[in-house]
Amino acid sequence: MRNTPGTACYAADDELYICQFGEERCRPRHGFGPAQRDHYLIHFVVSGRGALYSGGQSWPVEAGQGFLILPGEETYYEADARDPWHYAWVGCRGAQAEKLTRMAGLDARLRVFTVQDAEAVWQVLTSMRQEARALRLSQLAAAGGLLRFLALIAPVQDPHMVVPSGRACCDKALWYMEGRYDRPISIQETADFVGLSRSQLYRVMMAECGCSPKEMLLRIRMRHAEQLLTDTSLTLEEIAHRIGLQTGAQLGAAFKAARGVTPGAYRQKRKSKEGNA
Repeated sequence: MRNTPGTACYAADDELYICQFGEERCRPRHGFGPAQRDHYLIHFVVSGRGALYSGGQSWPVEAGQGFLILPGEETYYEADARDPWHYAWVGCRGAQAEKLTRMAGLDARLRVFTVQDAEAVWQVLTSMRQEARALRLSQLAAAGGLLRFLALIAPVQDPHMVVPSGRACCDKALWYMEGRYDRPISIQETADFVGLSRSQLYRVMMAECGCSPKEMLLRIRMRHAEQLLTDTSLTLEEIAHRIGLQTGAQLGAAFKAARGVTPGAYRQKRKSKEGNA
């Protein structure tokens, strides 16, 4: 079964294009290539096994693992004869594509990766395809899904790692929050990922972004809440769960405090504006 619901999606500022995403349950020994691409392509294996071949090298890949294909290289990959793989993939290009894959720990030296939570990765990839179909702004849903995917496959960072600048720390924290805003992450968890203490992260973000980590995470969640209120008919409970909050009441209180109106009033205003357009 091959399912490719989205191609050539666009993200803000011409910096990131989601070229393709989908999934396939392969037949025994089903192969693809040799082929070259002009973008980064990341596969994640849900079940089964297979192998990636490029430049005279081969890498076995099995369930819970994934592999990176780089722009311009010729590759071939093939499902196992007895236990063919079922995989999902996402491809991206643009000025930010190399930076994001590198931040996730992937490059020519690390072609195959193993995730800590395979079920969470699969849910993100599934959600990305579903949301891209449901939302009018499917390119934003796809880009958001890519960030969440890369955040989940990023290696655990050394908490004593020296970070070169406050701006780099802030960027790393923002990237982590954008990738995981849909789950109840803590500020301590974010600080651990960046490699700072919680108080250090607070000072860095106040200096670089003008707000605390908690406030920044709320801003990110409210921005995504606005998108879902505008582009879907999801209930407040459903939207709350999509942005990492526990209940619709919690969403309502946070949204009213941040935007000055209730989520329902915001949705109605957007519908009225569209109707008059």
